[in-house]
Amino acid sequence: MSFVHPALREFLEASKGKSALADAPVHEVRAANDERARARPPGPQIDTVRDMTITGDDGHQIPVRLYIPDGATGVIVAFHGGGWVVGNLDTFDDTARNIANDSGQAVVSVDYRLTPEHRFPAQIDDAWAVTRWVAEHGHEAGLPGDRLMLMGDSAGGNLAAVVALMARDAGGPDIRLQVLVYPAADARMQGDTLDMYGDDFFLTRRDISYTLASYGIGSIVSADDWRVSPVLAASHKGVAPALIISAECDPIRSDGAAYARKLLEDGVSAVHVTYSSVTHLFFGMRGGLDAAAYAQRQAADALRVAAES
Repeated sequence: MSFVHPALREFLEASKGKSALADAPVHEVRAANDERARARPPGPQIDTVRDMTITGDDGHQIPVRLYIPDGATGVIVAFHGGGWVVGNLDTFDDTARNIANDSGQAVVSVDYRLTPEHRFPAQIDDAWAVTRWVAEHGHEAGLPGDRLMLMGDSAGGNLAAVVALMARDAGGPDIRLQVLVYPAADARMQGDTLDMYGDDFFLTRRDISYTLASYGIGSIVSADDWRVSPVLAASHKGVAPALIISAECDPIRSDGAAYARKLLEDGVSAVHVTYSSVTHLFFGMRGGLDAAAYAQRQAADALRVAAES
């Protein structure tokens, strides 16, 4: 067994033999995720925080939460993780506050629709609609300028990568940077880290299979489609530069490494950093895990530089 950060051992022992997502009713999984979020330290105070809704292309309302520090020059559109199954504005609140505070940039956290109630491509539609709204109308809500970045973790990292490709293909909005935290970049489940860490490291192979199927992969959309496997896009030339953050003991670490290679091969600036001895979910554990604080600050620094350059 790989060396695991001492701060995570009790957490892993308690979850050993269990799936994080696949083995309980959705409402119980969401309740457990909400409880974990409430147990984390709250994030810092931000000068302006407010909730609002954005009208999606099909007319439905997409909740978002705006975090606007005084003096912000750019906007980060952020997509929470959770396998497209769990997560909301509240579970991502502490991370969004930390990123806004550390970067000095505004954050728009997106409460995109979840599966199984809403399947592919509802989540992409919401992510794309909010990104376009921020670029076209964000100033009406007090958001600064047109310096736009994307950020997401896990399934949210998938959405950020897909939106970056969509923006490239549509000729805008211009994305200055995409920060992808252990992104789900390849739905074919072929990475070597899946065998290494697919059991007993919180996120399991069963969880991954469950979330992919729940999203509609294999029934609504093929795993070979770039909208669920952005690593398989025909070309990444011209897409936004990327900072990719991975966890060593993560079954989808291979996704981040493969995506970084694809970007570099197509001439896109990409930096891939792996934090040793930590697992999936570590990024949100600031306050109890030193690596989480470092990773969040690294992401925030990159986002600040992208906004201010």
